[in-house]
Amino acid sequence: MDLILMMVALFAVMYFLMIRPQQKRAKQHQQMQSNLGPGSRVLLTSGMFGTVTNVGERQLIVELAPGLEVTVLKGNVARAVTAEEEEFEFTDDAVSTDTDDVEAIEGTDTVTEETTPETAGDQTSADEFFQAPADENRPEDTK
Repeated sequence: MDLILMMVALFAVMYFLMIRPQQKRAKQHQQMQSNLGPGSRVLLTSGMFGTVTNVGERQLIVELAPGLEVTVLKGNVARAVTAEEEEFEFTDDAVSTDTDDVEAIEGTDTVTEETTPETAGDQTSADEFFQAPADENRPEDTK
């Protein structure tokens, strides 16, 4: 009788310490997914932040960058995020107005390699790498 009582007590402890919290987390995650709408900022399970643009029954269209949209399953949304949680401010402005960046770019020297008639023979064309083998070198079943 003591053994049965111990097994029931162990199951009850396991239920309240493991199963019940997991059910609560799953319910909260499902509720978060149902509350997503256009304009919501989300963190995907891949670690990328994005903005929800369209919501379907099972899928979302998420804008990762201006003009770059991907379709993901709702299950791939790890959580909704707020502006306070993000390290960088998200804006649609693609142009940087910081003059230090421009000066740093203008100050660098770019190296370009020019092809002269003397060095043109040294280069291997890409066509040589991607040519199929001659018929006599191919196995019989692939001719």
